Amino acid sequence: MSETYVYYHVTKPGAVLRAQGPDAFTFLQSQFANDLHHPEVAQPVTYGLWLDHKGKIQADSFVLQKSPGEFLIVSYDGPRERLRAHLEARLVADDVTLEDETEKYSLVHLWPAEHDDDLSELVGQIADPALTESWMGRRPTGFGAWDLLAPPPVMEKIVAQLNELGVANATMAELTAIRVALGIPAVPADAGPEDLPQETGLNLVAVSYDKGCYLGQEVMQRLHTQGHANRALWQVAWEGGLPEPHQDGPMPLFVGETEAGQLRSRATKDGKSLGLAMLKLRLLAGQPLLSFSPNGPKVVRLFRNLAEG
Repeated sequence: MSETYVYYHVTKPGAVLRAQGPDAFTFLQSQFANDLHHPEVAQPVTYGLWLDHKGKIQADSFVLQKSPGEFLIVSYDGPRERLRAHLEARLVADDVTLEDETEKYSLVHLWPAEHDDDLSELVGQIADPALTESWMGRRPTGFGAWDLLAPPPVMEKIVAQLNELGVANATMAELTAIRVALGIPAVPADAGPEDLPQETGLNLVAVSYDKGCYLGQEVMQRLHTQGHANRALWQVAWEGGLPEPHQDGPMPLFVGETEAGQLRSRATKDGKSLGLAMLKLRLLAGQPLLSFSPNGPKVVRLFRNLAEG
């Protein structure tokens, strides 16, 4: 990236759903793993997970409360079909309508080069609140980042202002490299339908243990009070690139002959290869080196267990 203090990246949101109706709050609260009740905030924005009855991650999103009976559900990577079907399958007698508005919007991520830089003044300068939704985001940094959601014509004007102000346009590869280096899981790339929040560390930021009943709540509470996950998402690093042929999807990782898990997100930052890998904890005593093939060269080094925070 070029030398700058602020970066931006424009993308299409994975899902934007609008939930409306007299029962919208109670319905979403009964499905969302985090607590939507924030009476001290006029229009709260809450990040959290959508789980199934086994506590497995179906999607993540921000829930923006526009009014007592109107909410926007915004997910970075969706997928919108899964998220909408997940919610509609649980609408029974609830007076709620769900509209897919994904195609109406563009999304820009805005983040500072330094952790403690406050971008709220910049956001206020470029975002018309009548035309733009804005909130503290999670991609790529998890701190100091902002998301702006707007219709494409409005987003074009926002981008023009950012360019005039000298804000640097970053690529998705650069954004991913920062996210992986900081150990921020993406849903569903790193935490998907086969994974529990406790395996990924997302339970620390996206699950409430104090609210009432919601889908998956019994599993969350049981794991929180008396259980433990058998797998964990780790930051890993290795020298050089991936073995040929390069694969875009998850790659198996091995301890000796035994498959220990999967390499999921991967990136190159400052000349180093980094990744996030879901691994079986019982095979990781002593933090061994891992390999990309059975009994292959042991090149993948464990760095940090994200499930431990």
